[in-house]
Amino acid sequence: MNKRLKQAPISIAERTQLRTDANDIRAAAKRKQVTLDRFEDARESTFAKTHFELGAWLFYYRNRISATGAQGLQDRIDCARRIYEAGLINPEYDFFTVFDFGERQYDTIFESGDADAVLDGLRFILNSAPTEGLRKAFLSYGWPTELKHAAPQCPLFSALEA
Repeated sequence: MNKRLKQAPISIAERTQLRTDANDIRAAAKRKQVTLDRFEDARESTFAKTHFELGAWLFYYRNRISATGAQGLQDRIDCARRIYEAGLINPEYDFFTVFDFGERQYDTIFESGDADAVLDGLRFILNSAPTEGLRKAFLSYGWPTELKHAAPQCPLFSALEA
């Protein structure tokens, strides 16, 4: 998992394009053939500027979260963690035009057949290194905060600590 990385591991060219798009949402929408009304434009523009690095992480994870296996699970957990720790409950389509991450990608985090494992991973993080944003997400969704498995019984937990 990329918990220790502060900056999304994307290429310089990708980061440059994202910055360009974040500075001109209308041009990005036109290039990508996305329709925006003025309210979506204003909202996405605000999110692209105030949460740029989260957007870069969402861009990084947009295709990785649908992968199967342990790496896909770790990516889904880390993607959700980053969203919640940024103080968001659901990114909706606020990152779609610039970062190609919307409601469908967010749903993939919990609809890949391993939602219980994703929640266990988030619970483990909540119980070992809690943040206000993660607590807020658990409260908002009504998820229990107690771990279902003790750390030694679940091999995923050792990967989450790394």
